[in-house]
Amino acid sequence: MSINSTINALIADVLNLNEDEVNGELSPENTEYWDSMAHLTMVTAIEEECDVKLTMNDVQSIKCVDDIYQIVQKYMA
Repeated sequence: MSINSTINALIADVLNLNEDEVNGELSPENTEYWDSMAHLTMVTAIEEECDVKLTMNDVQSIKCVDDIYQIVQKYMA
């Protein structure tokens, strides 16, 4: 499973979506359940699953799923 697929699965679980509904453009603006609590839950799940530690700047810079992909890739490289 690719890292993006893993991230998609985590996001789908947190936001109560089907995995096929998760794409790079998904954001709080177009997703009913992506609120501040879900945002922090996603970050925690991603940190645990991907064995990375995001900075506060990373967390605050996440505006869509594409941002999550890019941030995690930065730490996985």
